[in-house]
Amino acid sequence: MIKQIIPSIIALCFTMSLGAQELISKIPSNASAVVTIKGRNITQLMSVDDFSSSKLGQMMIKEISKETDEKITTIEGLGLDLEKDFHYFLEVNDNTFYNVFLIPLKNSQGFLSLLPEREKDKIVSEGAISYLQEEYDGMTMMWNDNTMIMVFAVDQSSEDYFYDDYSYNVETVEEVVEAMDAAEAVEDSEAVEEVEEAADAVEEIVVEAIEETVIESTENEVVDYYDSPGYKKQEADRQKRRQEWQAKKDQSQKELAANTLKRAKQIFGKNNATNSILKNTSYMKSIGKNNAEATVWVNDFMKIYEETMLNSMSMLGAGNPYEFMNLGVIYDGISVAGKLDFEEDKATFKMDYTMNDEMAKLYKPMYNGKFNKNFLNYLNEDKLLGYWNLNTSTEGTLVAYPKLLDQMFKSDSKNTISNSVSLASNLVSILLDEEAAATIVRGDMLLALTDLREQTVTYTDYEYDEDYNYKEIEKTKTETIPDFIFMFTSEQEKLFRNLMRIGVNEGEISYENGIYEIVNMGSSSPFEIFAMYKDNTVFIGSSKQHLVEINSGTYVSKLSKTHKTNLTRNSTSMYVNGKKIVSEIPVDSYPNSLKGEIGFITQNTEDIQINFSRVKGNSMKGEMIWATPEEGHKNSFAYFINMIDALMD
Repeated sequence: MIKQIIPSIIALCFTMSLGAQELISKIPSNASAVVTIKGRNITQLMSVDDFSSSKLGQMMIKEISKETDEKITTIEGLGLDLEKDFHYFLEVNDNTFYNVFLIPLKNSQGFLSLLPEREKDKIVSEGAISYLQEEYDGMTMMWNDNTMIMVFAVDQSSEDYFYDDYSYNVETVEEVVEAMDAAEAVEDSEAVEEVEEAADAVEEIVVEAIEETVIESTENEVVDYYDSPGYKKQEADRQKRRQEWQAKKDQSQKELAANTLKRAKQIFGKNNATNSILKNTSYMKSIGKNNAEATVWVNDFMKIYEETMLNSMSMLGAGNPYEFMNLGVIYDGISVAGKLDFEEDKATFKMDYTMNDEMAKLYKPMYNGKFNKNFLNYLNEDKLLGYWNLNTSTEGTLVAYPKLLDQMFKSDSKNTISNSVSLASNLVSILLDEEAAATIVRGDMLLALTDLREQTVTYTDYEYDEDYNYKEIEKTKTETIPDFIFMFTSEQEKLFRNLMRIGVNEGEISYENGIYEIVNMGSSSPFEIFAMYKDNTVFIGSSKQHLVEINSGTYVSKLSKTHKTNLTRNSTSMYVNGKKIVSEIPVDSYPNSLKGEIGFITQNTEDIQINFSRVKGNSMKGEMIWATPEEGHKNSFAYFINMIDALMD
């Protein structure tokens, strides 16, 4: 029962609501990840009463009422202090992951009402604190009148949860085979036939670890494999091994439960002001006193990787990658910080990715590519559904990757893998002319969805008569498909035209007025594909008219300063014109459950923009902006709740 109500509590905390100094100081400075939700900020964006009146709130209240036999019928009745900060942190310690939730309370009575009587009987009180824990479980709940913590522990080094004992006794198989040999003496032809069938079955048993077999003896007496002495001995040995495994598992879980309780008491104890996360310079630099509604910080990737991947690989018998890899090149010194803000007209999520010096040196030439500003002349935002661009450097990538591989794989004369990788990376560097490769594909590219259009397509259906005989019939239907254009910079016009000429000679490509068309796309393809070369750019698209206008210089472009800035100054940028996409999709294309909400969805769907900066210093920044309609919503948080309500109908 307790495991059923915990997700509801956590979901509410993260839906409704870091400030409360006494709680954040309980987070140790060596935490590998920290998530904070500012309750006061959230309740200022939407009051508890307003949330309770929403369909999402009503659904949560209904579930809480059901779980408590209507002892609690309001969100306030849970006793959570929604005006304070809620925290989660991950601590990796001695091969154990401690997932800890810190929850402020107004009182503990609301939480206790969630517990059935049989669970309340398990509560242990020690002075001012109480706790609840299963004997064989890495989960502990501990609370007093103003704070509750939940600790979920996972032992990453334990192999006790995997039981695999499906071996079979070879001597037992031999006994069965001997019985078969004796049975072969039977003169009765029908019995011989049965024996031959049994032989085939036993052969299968040896390959598939013996499912079952029954063999007839010379006296037509059934020899049951499962009643043989060999099988009984094998089962007794297997049962003994299983009991030993179960005892080991129980002991391991008991130790995990004891360690979890011990750690919970340590966290719940007095505030750790001298060694809290507030003393971690990386955390303070990334998050500090930020006033965002929610923040997330992940640090020490190397330690997390070691405790998860290495132990998993060891349990799977894959060996230790440290024997031939220097994984620290990638994971040492890496941290990620994210901040979620609900503003009046938009919701923003900003991310800061910090890497070590070695990775920064490799990433800079890879992600600081040059953008072809000619791309901007071939887009019109009045028709634009969205785009994705990438400003990388092919030359920088081809130079950096061999260096990265060489540093990752240790030079060890005794290790074949590391020496093979080192040899391969050196050969690539020697044989490949990075500058020449960059003239083919420089590394900057742009994919844009330029319009939506209806197209009639044919498909095969089947018609059945009354005897269920069928015949194929060809039908047509109308589909809504997007037009797209893909552009990338290339200086190799001659190479492009030679490739196209081969396709023309083979009858796979047609050519007319500078435009190439792939003629054998197949009936299943919804697109016609056209290609051309102009101004050091290769164009591939689904609209011939678009390419014709670009080729003739008559295309009318239109792009705002914001889009131009996003495309040219970032390493990658993505844009989705949500309102235009939703408004142009035919109603018949929507699921029946949404057709009644088309008007609301169309009026309230806005744009999404995602940008990732170039590498500066040791950092790469990212940002996602989700616009909010100007009318109908108090702020962006209320907007999301309202949208959820609309989709719940």
